[in-house]
Amino acid sequence: MDTPNTDRSQKKESIAIVGGGLIGLCAALALQHTNQNPARTVSIIESSAFPQNETDVTGLNTRSIALSYASVQIFKALDVWNEICHLASPIRTIHVSSKGHWGVSRLKAADYELDALGYVIESQLLGNCLLEKINQSKSINLLTHATFESFEFDQNVKLSYQSPEGNQSLQADLVLIADGAQSKARESLGIQHKTIDYAQSAIITNVCFDKPIAAAAYERFTESGPLAMLPLGHNRYACVWTCKPADALELMALDDDTFMHSLQQCFGFRLGFIEQVGQRFSFPLQRTEATSLTEKRCVLVGSAANALHPVAGQGFNLGLRDIASLQGSLEGQSVADSNALSQLLSSYEQLRQAEQTQVIRLGDGLVSLFSNDLPLLNHFRSATLALLDIMPAVKSEVALSGMGLATGGNAMVRGHLR
Repeated sequence: MDTPNTDRSQKKESIAIVGGGLIGLCAALALQHTNQNPARTVSIIESSAFPQNETDVTGLNTRSIALSYASVQIFKALDVWNEICHLASPIRTIHVSSKGHWGVSRLKAADYELDALGYVIESQLLGNCLLEKINQSKSINLLTHATFESFEFDQNVKLSYQSPEGNQSLQADLVLIADGAQSKARESLGIQHKTIDYAQSAIITNVCFDKPIAAAAYERFTESGPLAMLPLGHNRYACVWTCKPADALELMALDDDTFMHSLQQCFGFRLGFIEQVGQRFSFPLQRTEATSLTEKRCVLVGSAANALHPVAGQGFNLGLRDIASLQGSLEGQSVADSNALSQLLSSYEQLRQAEQTQVIRLGDGLVSLFSNDLPLLNHFRSATLALLDIMPAVKSEVALSGMGLATGGNAMVRGHLR
């Protein structure tokens, strides 16, 4: 395990990140860059050990993540897209429908002169690419088996953590909180959060179809919630099935053949027959929203700030745009100057709250509109999908929102650090 560099005589600006998940790793890669002199050091505090020598990182039992167009641009800015792109499956069309009702909408990358609307990649493969880039950096210290304990504030931040060697601490000019929806670091700062229970559960699995359609994704709305099929390449699809908690318990208890039959009846036969299903995971769906994004020298990013319903596939992508916005705000600025940092974080919070509010409203609106079986709403949903397919301006707004481009962006969203 690396030892953090706390020698203040080197005059380097220091950033600490609590949480070494995908968002924390991306944040380190972005914030190590500065055109300021002196340079920055970044320390990542992660409680777990990263898995080594995974034997099944592209099979039926892997977890996947959807990357929006804006996220792809951010990965280009971080100089990791060349390593990621050949591992990811493109989404060139999105087919949206409502189970048992007329009305279909289709989004096509070609309509916007793009090669893809987004991509899908196994989470472990993405993590491996990021870790390789982290290990190549001379500015980033990755501390594993390091459990966050507390903060103390003076001229900078003293971050205490527990490691196999006992109590440890490091000093930082700026701290990013990226330890997830149930953030202990957020709680330590006294930042409150609200939780919205959707009274739904998600079942996550991978499936194989006998008639796959290349680069096609599907979002099918049912009376209990959305069902998404995302292409993983060849005949594999990542499935996210939202349903009522009681239904999820019953589905999880089924044998594979019976589960595949139930899934087939819900999804339909657009991709042919389901031939195989992988391991299933299930969890309740809740949204958490922090009441503030900043406190003193600390800033919340990713799920620590907002954990979203998966209906719009924006959780991880919104977190990446948090990082892009923060990097842009800090570009050319010193994080060691208390007054300047306070103003920068205040401006960052105002900037991010606008997009975060928009994305939250979109997700909650879709959940409310498409997660019930009221007759009047059934007709309204069908009409909405049909109209969307013949109204280019409205469809463009929906597509831009899904691609993470609805509110514009900064240099990283355009594929550059500056």
